[in-house]
Amino acid sequence: MRLSDKILQLRKANGWSQEDLAEKLGVSRQAVSRWEGAAAQPDAANILQLSKLFGVTTDYLLHDEYESDNDLPKVRETTSTGLQQIMVLMIMIEVMILILQFMSTIVLQNEVLGVLSFLPFVGAVGGFEYAYRKRSNAANEAARTFRKRFYKISAWLGMYFPVRLVMIMLVRLYPRPYSSIVFEGVTFAVYLLAVILITRQIENQDSQ
Repeated sequence: MRLSDKILQLRKANGWSQEDLAEKLGVSRQAVSRWEGAAAQPDAANILQLSKLFGVTTDYLLHDEYESDNDLPKVRETTSTGLQQIMVLMIMIEVMILILQFMSTIVLQNEVLGVLSFLPFVGAVGGFEYAYRKRSNAANEAARTFRKRFYKISAWLGMYFPVRLVMIMLVRLYPRPYSSIVFEGVTFAVYLLAVILITRQIENQDSQ
C-alpha cells in the first residue's frame, strides 16, 4: 500500500476531514490533498507528525510492503518483547541491589556501602533508558507503557534506602531522643510520599 493510500485510510479511520488533518499538522488543506493524491509526499518532519497523530510507526508509513494495519503489530510486538525482556532483567538486578542495600544498611550498618550500592541501581536505570531510546520510537505506545511501568517499579524498589540514609543524616544533624520505632515509621512515611509523588510525575509525563 502506498503512502498516499495510508494517509487517506488513516485520516478517514480517525474521522478527520482534510481540513482537520491539515490544521493538526500546521499545513494547508491543499498539501494534504496532494499527499493523498500522490502528487507530492510529506517531508520528514511531517512524516513524524503523521506517525504521532495516527499512532503508527514511521516504518509503516514509509514501507509499501506493509499492506494493512495488521502488519503493524508485528513490528510493535518485536520492539515490545525486546523491551519487556530488558525490563525483567533490569528489575532482577534492582532486586539484587535492594538485598545488597539491606545487608549494608541494616545488617552491617555500613552507610558507605549503602551509598555505593546505589550506584549499580543508577546503572540499571540508565541501561534500560538506553535500550528504550535505541529500540523504540515516540509513536510506539506499547514501548512507552513498558517504560512508565519500569520507572514505577524502580521507584518502589530504589527509593527506600536513599530516603533512610537521608533520615539518618537528619537525625545526626538534629539529635533528638527518638525511639527506633518512631524513626522507622517516619522513614517509611517519607518513603511512601516520595514514591507516590514520583509515580504521579511518571504518569503525567506524556500529558504535559
